[in-house]
Amino acid sequence: MPSDRLRIPSENQITGRTDITGPAAAMKLTIRAIWQKLTGKTKERAFPLHVFKEFEESLDLIEDLDQIALNFLGKTREVVPADRLALFIYDQDLGRFKAAAWQGIDESELKGLSFVRTDPLVKWLKVNKACFDVKSQPGVLEYLSPCEKETLSSLGAELCFPIMSMNRLIGLFFIGRKLSGKAFGRQEISFISSLVPQTGIALENAILYKEQRERFRRMLRADKLATIGELAAGAAHEIRNPLTAVKSSLQYLQDKGPDETARKLLATALEETGRIEEILSGMLSFSRPSEMKKERHDLSEILRECLELISFQARKNKVVIVQAYPDAPLVLFADRSQLKQLFLNILLNAVQAMSAGGEIRVQASVPDGVKALVSVADTGEGILEENLDRIFDPFFTTKKGGTGLGLSICYGIVKSHEGEIEVKSRPGQGTTVIVKLPLEA
Repeated sequence: MPSDRLRIPSENQITGRTDITGPAAAMKLTIRAIWQKLTGKTKERAFPLHVFKEFEESLDLIEDLDQIALNFLGKTREVVPADRLALFIYDQDLGRFKAAAWQGIDESELKGLSFVRTDPLVKWLKVNKACFDVKSQPGVLEYLSPCEKETLSSLGAELCFPIMSMNRLIGLFFIGRKLSGKAFGRQEISFISSLVPQTGIALENAILYKEQRERFRRMLRADKLATIGELAAGAAHEIRNPLTAVKSSLQYLQDKGPDETARKLLATALEETGRIEEILSGMLSFSRPSEMKKERHDLSEILRECLELISFQARKNKVVIVQAYPDAPLVLFADRSQLKQLFLNILLNAVQAMSAGGEIRVQASVPDGVKALVSVADTGEGILEENLDRIFDPFFTTKKGGTGLGLSICYGIVKSHEGEIEVKSRPGQGTTVIVKLPLEA
């Protein structure tokens, strides 16, 4: 018997202290149930109890979603060595289950892989709340869509477990073949199944904590932008009047026909004056967006028009554009010109982030039946974590020659349409801008 495995202890040893409540008690009850199931009247069998204890203790110390996911994968692989592991977690912003942690898989293999709540596999796991064994359940496999079968094949998955919390499916856990080449045994499947409930609770708590923190950040951002907007409007009006006088004076002097050197200096001064006027216009657009003319529009059509407008710039930068829209129109009651301004700004930022080429993936969907979700993902250089909280701040920019007003104006347009906008990015891994807009009631 391997030295890192313990024999099944007595029931008293499993139960331990009687005054422990919460997650620890839940884990001990789970262990007790497995112990009873595995032993019964048969002979004693080896069981990795220390893994439960270590995993339970780690959950008390970790509140980061990524760390919980990686810890879960590590503990699973410690007892059930498999060549590939992948944990998909439901992303509320994207309305999809996306890869959150993995082992034995190259990140490039996970590109574009996701599941939605309406997929047959997701429905089956939610209803049955049980492990799906790809090899021993051909009837279930036949029930899946061709796309899902292809995804399972890409993942090399032999087992799939639902990650549940409060009767909600929040994740999908895929396991590849055993390194030994043998089939998974009942005890191994039971072991993984026993880790899953506690993992689901921990992941759910981490997700709720993250969402609460994000809501707080949005509230602070909205208050800050409202205050800055009022100041910007007042400053723009105060600056515009003397600027008009300066510009008129420069034009008057230029018409007098001075020498060549003076003409160059005056031309430069007039050019910079025009730049100041553009900044002032942006400040006014940000602080008080133009009056909206809301009408019924198909969001997919607006996105196609915007992509057509940036197509030349995209080809010039060797950027490939991939589009995906639902078959049915995404009808919004919105201001067409403002939405075009919104998406053109986002798309141009994506193109400019990939001067050496790359890919922009534009996807539109309706994950909840209430709001249209548009995701614009690029493969550019990404945004530093310390800058993510500031990207919507007026005048903050890392772009040479930028005014720092583009995303601030985008934020104002989205809010005026009662929507939401969020940016996700990692340095070297690209940026994803997510926009949610309410569909016509």
